[in-house]
Amino acid sequence: MKKKASSAGGAKARRAQQVEHRKERRFEPIRSQAVLLTIAGTLVGGLVLGAGVYAQWLAVHRISYAPWIVAAGAALLAAVILWGQVQGEAVRVGNGGLAIERGRSSPLRVAWYEMASIRIRDNQVVVETPEATISLRLDEHPVAAAWLLQEAEARIPDRVKVEASQKAVLPKPSDRDGVVVEVEASQVTGRRCRASDKVITFERDARLCPRCGQIYHVDALPERCLTCDASMAED
Repeated sequence: MKKKASSAGGAKARRAQQVEHRKERRFEPIRSQAVLLTIAGTLVGGLVLGAGVYAQWLAVHRISYAPWIVAAGAALLAAVILWGQVQGEAVRVGNGGLAIERGRSSPLRVAWYEMASIRIRDNQVVVETPEATISLRLDEHPVAAAWLLQEAEARIPDRVKVEASQKAVLPKPSDRDGVVVEVEASQVTGRRCRASDKVITFERDARLCPRCGQIYHVDALPERCLTCDASMAED
């Protein structure tokens, strides 16, 4: 009984240690020139439209060209809506893969093993998965993009389809980049084991690959990850 309790306690400690070491870096977006122009256009358009409305309907002495002021303000705001660029979201890169923050809701997260390919095209890092495509603008997230490529090349190198000349334009990752935060607990219940295809019913039965995050059931844990070939030894 004591040996069984000790074994259970050791497994629990190992799982706690695995969670404790799951870290990632959080990066705020850089305000690009397009975003700044969008903000400026919104402010100017609003002021012009407001001035036109006042001159047309609220002023004591109506201005003859007030309708043109209203039209100009409305046209500028319409142009901002159609072609303006909004401020991007903060992103995270680390043990949990790539995460895109979405206001107060939980971030959109893609684990490393879910990424089918990573490319750079049209001034964006494009991450393709079987279900969706996620893009990071290089002018908003150059440092996050550099970290994404560095981490991906260490974890899933065969899926990185980026030329050396494309990587050369990105900044070199530094330990001072971003803010290191803990990865929130992953939703593993209901997922299927990569080795046995067995549905994971209880969180305690799940094991994550330390390199790519692939999910396994404890009863079918392989010696090495079937996705990235990392060691799955718990000791």
